[in-house]
Amino acid sequence: MNNYNPKSVVGNAYYKFKNDPAPANAWGDGWKPEEFTVEDSAFGFITMQSGATIILESSWALNTLDEGEGITSLSGTKAGATMKDGLKIHGARHNKLYTTTPNFGTGGVAFYSGDAEPPELLEQLNFFGAIKGECELIVKPEQAEVVTKILDAIYESARLGGKQIEL
Repeated sequence: MNNYNPKSVVGNAYYKFKNDPAPANAWGDGWKPEEFTVEDSAFGFITMQSGATIILESSWALNTLDEGEGITSLSGTKAGATMKDGLKIHGARHNKLYTTTPNFGTGGVAFYSGDAEPPELLEQLNFFGAIKGECELIVKPEQAEVVTKILDAIYESARLGGKQIEL
């Protein structure tokens, strides 16, 4: 979207499971709630200067059947995309709804094996390369600053009972 201009944020954060000495969880009987200092879940509604909105949901403990990790969903005026169960693109074409799954296979290209480095290693290599002047940072410091301001505003809104925070 090339849009790093947030307008306002509303957020909430919950600390419900940390106070429960015996919740059902993925960690079994070794659960020590007193050791967890982070919220169980946090939610934000971000409005950008352009009018676009972002709904951010994050949790490590939430009673839901709709679990996922790192799922992104985009809804545009011409099409949308979701990364749940792999990338799918959907929209309208010829007055009909469609969903398509892009094929990112090698397609028989002999020089590409399909093996890729883990994303965290690629991010580290990019950072080290930028320090050495070999490449540009993929994530610019001013972009990271905006994300940090948004996250801080979610916590501030939560602290104030869900009050809208202007940025």
